[in-house]
Amino acid sequence: MKTPNSDASTCVVKNSSREDRSLDFRERSHKRYWWFRVSGTNYVPPVFASLSDEEWSLIEAWYEDTERKFENPGEIGISGFSILAGLISGNGISSIVQCGHYVGFSTLLLAFLLRKMGKPNSIFSIDIDPRVTEYTADWLRRAELEEYVELHVGNSSSIEAKNAACSWLQNSPELIFIDSSHQFSHTLEELDLWYGELKPGGFLCLHDTSIFAQTFDTTGRGGVLAAADKWIDDRQIPAILINRFVDGTQPIDNLTYRDGCGFGIIQKPWQ
Repeated sequence: MKTPNSDASTCVVKNSSREDRSLDFRERSHKRYWWFRVSGTNYVPPVFASLSDEEWSLIEAWYEDTERKFENPGEIGISGFSILAGLISGNGISSIVQCGHYVGFSTLLLAFLLRKMGKPNSIFSIDIDPRVTEYTADWLRRAELEEYVELHVGNSSSIEAKNAACSWLQNSPELIFIDSSHQFSHTLEELDLWYGELKPGGFLCLHDTSIFAQTFDTTGRGGVLAAADKWIDDRQIPAILINRFVDGTQPIDNLTYRDGCGFGIIQKPWQ
């Protein structure tokens, strides 16, 4: 039986220079390339430009392979990942929990970043799906990034996942990134669980905090935005929910933050 990662090593793609890598994404029709078609984005984003030729070749191969095998690979956009990369690289952050890695886009790019920073044992990433976790693990092995990432199969709102993360990181997380189920109740559980483990002054980041992204909640209870609003209001903790107002009617070309799904940042007060 053919598994999702069984022929990943057979991918052959054209190697691009630092000046033109990803520019051809603008001409691709798949919806995953939407950012590259937005006005004003006809350039190589820094998160790609900073990769070595070998690293970029692997990311190209990852795009080709996931496009063949997954209808919706579900990766975070360039806008959201750029925020994550800036917080981490600009502040020497080396203790990260990722809730939801799916097929590994952000995990690979974060691990490349942490390798450049010289920060091994820095990312503990959780996903409930063993199939996509093995797929992600295969790409991490190909990129020789196992030293930087630990993958965990389980519920990202469970005590088991929290204990495993704390044991592996051997430090309080400085940044926690939630991009998992997008369900209201589960997101509330994740916020409750991980905020207590977060280092004072650290960041809790959430993807999909807009009105538009509420449609991702299959329970119809308002998804990440409703959960974040309730959690923030109950605890009176300052937060910013970028593009909270976006409901899908605004042309993305008119948005300053070029992602209609939104991005949330909660900073734990110094205690």
